Amino acid sequence: MTVAYPTLIWSFVGVKSVSVLTRYVAGLRVKGENERLKAVVKLGYGLDFLISCIAFILVVGSGWWVSRHFYQRPDIAWLMVIYAASFPLFSLTGTSQAVLSSWERFKWLAVLEVLHPFTKLMLVTVFLLAGFGAAGAVIGTALAQAGIGLIMMVIATELLRREKVGLWWTALLYEAAPLRKELTAFFGWNYLIVTLSGVVGQVPLMMLGKLRGPEEAGYYRLATSLVTVGSYLEGSLGRVAYPVLSARWGAGERETLRRSLRRWTLKAGLPVALLLVATIPLLPIFVPMILGSGFRPMVLGTQIMFLGSAVSAMFFWLTAFYYSSGKVSTWVVGYGLYTVVVVGLGWLLIKLGGFVGISGLMAISKVLFTLAMLVPLRKMDAGAEF
Repeated sequence: MTVAYPTLIWSFVGVKSVSVLTRYVAGLRVKGENERLKAVVKLGYGLDFLISCIAFILVVGSGWWVSRHFYQRPDIAWLMVIYAASFPLFSLTGTSQAVLSSWERFKWLAVLEVLHPFTKLMLVTVFLLAGFGAAGAVIGTALAQAGIGLIMMVIATELLRREKVGLWWTALLYEAAPLRKELTAFFGWNYLIVTLSGVVGQVPLMMLGKLRGPEEAGYYRLATSLVTVGSYLEGSLGRVAYPVLSARWGAGERETLRRSLRRWTLKAGLPVALLLVATIPLLPIFVPMILGSGFRPMVLGTQIMFLGSAVSAMFFWLTAFYYSSGKVSTWVVGYGLYTVVVVGLGWLLIKLGGFVGISGLMAISKVLFTLAMLVPLRKMDAGAEF
């Protein structure tokens, strides 16, 4: 509950630059346009940092009202501010990911992907053992986010230097001027998708806390965390697919994409989906074992959410394809309808079924959205069909 509101605010003002910049950094790298590449990277870092500072200020100004009047918990307002204070440094991860993935430094990305949750786990454990309670979990999470942002920025900067691109902060932003119109449109659509994903991710949690109390909200938070861990493979595969698809689309190699997407689905997506499905029967054993018997009521809802995640993982390349092909507007419209369904029916299903009700809605909506977004691919350019 404490982190839901700051995260929601950040999603409303954030643009998630990695989804935009990867397409351009990968393309400019292939073309050898280093000055323009540095300018795009500088733009990404600067924009993310500025927006995250705005999000922090908004949380400082409004967190007290939300904690007092929405949650009836004025004591958590200061924790909201501490969590939001990590946003400016954590924002550095977006452009850093774009740089590392464009140079196909996937081993580094994998290490960093593991380092972040491991650091968070260690810090949270230390604060909990020190007697800070729930506040320690929030503080530990904030410190881990700030730390990973700095580490990723240093690694990405060093990569650019070693690849003879140069230091990104020395770039002149006017080098990116020819891309201004295209970047503006891309960032605009991406802003909408980030905002909508924030709504989908945080509003159900806030509604659960409001209607069913902190216990069921905690179940939902833990369940989404478990599903996120289970879908790390999907995210990792998607990050690998994005720069590859961007480079091939930009080079005009579209005739072979249909075969590649089918091969990726069968050889990578299907095994990951089956792995997630195989995890479902184990949850009634491991959730009580690890979290305690008091968390047994969250098992069913978590299992339902894993089913939705499995279907999404099978088509891990779907988001990357829409972005690399420049069809972001189509993706946003589809995700907007998905958001309307989740939020529109969420209040009713939470009242009727609580945590399990919203879990079922999330899973069914995710499956329908994934399958629906496969349909427009048949109408796209030749070679982009599926």
